[in-house]
Amino acid sequence: MKRTIAVTLLALAAFNVAFAQDSRRADASNKPRRARSVDPLPPRVKSSTREESLKADAVDQLIERAERAEGGAAKMRVRSRIMRGRVEISTSPLPGTFESYEKAPGKKLEVINAPAGQFIHAADGGRRWAKSPFDLSVTLPESEGESQEAGASAARPAKWRRYFTAASIRGRAVVDGRETIVLAATPKGRKPVLMYFDAETWLLRKEEFTAQKSDDENPLKAVYVDGYAQVDGVKFPSLYRQVYENYTLTFRIYEVKHNVPIEDTLFRDPNGK
Repeated sequence: MKRTIAVTLLALAAFNVAFAQDSRRADASNKPRRARSVDPLPPRVKSSTREESLKADAVDQLIERAERAEGGAAKMRVRSRIMRGRVEISTSPLPGTFESYEKAPGKKLEVINAPAGQFIHAADGGRRWAKSPFDLSVTLPESEGESQEAGASAARPAKWRRYFTAASIRGRAVVDGRETIVLAATPKGRKPVLMYFDAETWLLRKEEFTAQKSDDENPLKAVYVDGYAQVDGVKFPSLYRQVYENYTLTFRIYEVKHNVPIEDTLFRDPNGK
């Protein structure tokens, strides 16, 4: 099952500067010009086209290595997944439990049972909804992934467009003592992120987020993956931290099942939308 790995459009200059320069030179001259027949010139190819293609190749290679590191063909055979674990919050001594249900294509439901109550976030294709103990379930705006993908352009077809509307390599950085390769990307339907892939294992180690709303008092700032486990030949984060502005959630996964039956009704919006 494909995950959106789950992120700045490669800018392509397409303007012919020479045409504008020729027009300015014609306006500056008072001499009449005689029309003459000329063969049409071939379109100019921007000198950076090859550079842009090489950048796209670098992003493709990084994503392919990350996919192989997570399991490659074994990951492709996963059509559903159930995960259970423990969740800890930095501001409370009492832990909670965590459950996650995923089913291709595009269905996911996450449940956190915390001392304060139950929190649910779900996606049913492009439709999303959430529920917390503080309010009734609410329908969230649909994902903008499809519209963003349709409006994107590139110098050449790139595999990374399966996941992102924009992507580029930023360089290298050290995360928790590990050297990483930094990918700046815009996942479909989401804000731009920075993704840090381990330069040795190619597994994702960190993800930094752009605040979704300016008035959000407790935005998700980053996710750190501290450990991976393997089930059925597929590697997945088994220990990770979600760092918010006001607290940190630590998830410890202790059970994973693949390709188990999951009813579609589980993911449906209770508001009937």
